[in-house]
Amino acid sequence: MLVLSADVQPPVLDRSFWRPLGMRATASFRADFTGLSVSASDLIGRPDDYYRQPWFGGGAVRFAAVQLGGAAAVLDETRRFLRRLGRTDDPYQRQRLGEMLALHETGQRWLRGAAVQAALPSSTTEPLPAAKLAAIGAYANLVRATTEDICLETLRLAERSVGARGLLQPEPFERLHRDLTHYLRQPAPDATLADAGRFALASDRPAYELWGD
Repeated sequence: MLVLSADVQPPVLDRSFWRPLGMRATASFRADFTGLSVSASDLIGRPDDYYRQPWFGGGAVRFAAVQLGGAAAVLDETRRFLRRLGRTDDPYQRQRLGEMLALHETGQRWLRGAAVQAALPSSTTEPLPAAKLAAIGAYANLVRATTEDICLETLRLAERSVGARGLLQPEPFERLHRDLTHYLRQPAPDATLADAGRFALASDRPAYELWGD
């Protein structure tokens, strides 16, 4: 990894490829560094530091938190829409909102669990044991996979709650749906879950002790 002084050596930026389904308010660029000079002082860390585990895979918890925030926004918008239309007495709408609330709380508990797993002891400077590093990575993978399921199910329930009327512009739900759907498409979801399964298969601990120290 490196940081270049773009005001001194400006790269050529190309945004033309960024035409996403959702997240249209965002920007992403291809940067062409052809002809620019890189010195040792521009480098950050050593080669492959960016991919060190469990910190690279564990970083998925950050975007999982954003995704769960998107699902919470979908829940709140669904609730606002139904209240505005006076549909709060419909037993089926109440049931769907209850399911969405359960999904939301599940996601929050997974995030808290990830924070516990990743918390580093303040009383020692010793490297973490390999087993602990593996547990951090596996737990983060489960957070990521479970978050995707939570968000997709939240979207499904919300769609049924608001119907076609709620999906029309300028209703906020239309944009929230596109943004969350697009952001959920993170790379290698199947491999992520398989890695968590590999961690469990390599351990002799019972399930309730898998995440212990």
